Amino acid sequence: MSAIPSSFVRPPTRPDEIHRLLTDVERYNPSNTVLLEDYLARQCANPDPQNNHDLMANLALLKLYQFNPEMVDTDVIRRILAKALISPIPGDFNLCLYLLSDEICRDPSICKLLSLRESLERAQFVQFWRDMYGNMEEDEEEASVVDGIAGFDNGLRKLILSEVTATYQTIPAASVQDMVNLDEEAVLRLAKDNGWTVADGVISLPLKTENEAKASVISENVSFEQLTKMLSAANDM
Repeated sequence: MSAIPSSFVRPPTRPDEIHRLLTDVERYNPSNTVLLEDYLARQCANPDPQNNHDLMANLALLKLYQFNPEMVDTDVIRRILAKALISPIPGDFNLCLYLLSDEICRDPSICKLLSLRESLERAQFVQFWRDMYGNMEEDEEEASVVDGIAGFDNGLRKLILSEVTATYQTIPAASVQDMVNLDEEAVLRLAKDNGWTVADGVISLPLKTENEAKASVISENVSFEQLTKMLSAANDM
């Protein structure tokens, strides 16, 4: 049985200096804030969220902000939440959210990330892409809430495709296009890379434990004593 992935296992990209900081009694010394912010910048520059998302370090940074409100940097918090949004580990986003004040959550960029998270939880993937990039097409000066997060779109697509392959055995290629916000050619290439078959515009996905139909058998065990009580009650009616 494979081990359950955890965001609290030391990622291979965590430097020794950061690891010592996180395990030291001085973990929440305000002087560590700059080191953790610099480390977050390195995480954001890495396009592979599965190998470079250090939740433990980012939670420590949020905790420092909680202890020292005068040091809060909303843009740093935005990037922490954006990284957590595409983490392959469920619950990372909420763990970050628990450390934020109501005032921080009212910031427009944080509000938008909360709305995007809700769309993901409801599997409203088409709505997610529309909400994230729709206004930017109308207002070219509007900054994206995922600015500075290398590989965000591809990281998100991996999450969406994991949901799709766990839910469907077959699905129209056009639906996948909308879900992952890619054109037809890119989706066909994606299917080829993953070994999926495509015929008449329909993608066939491999059977998995999650998407395989299973017959359910419902049985009830009624003891003789219970049966006699039921029959007796019926006779009294």
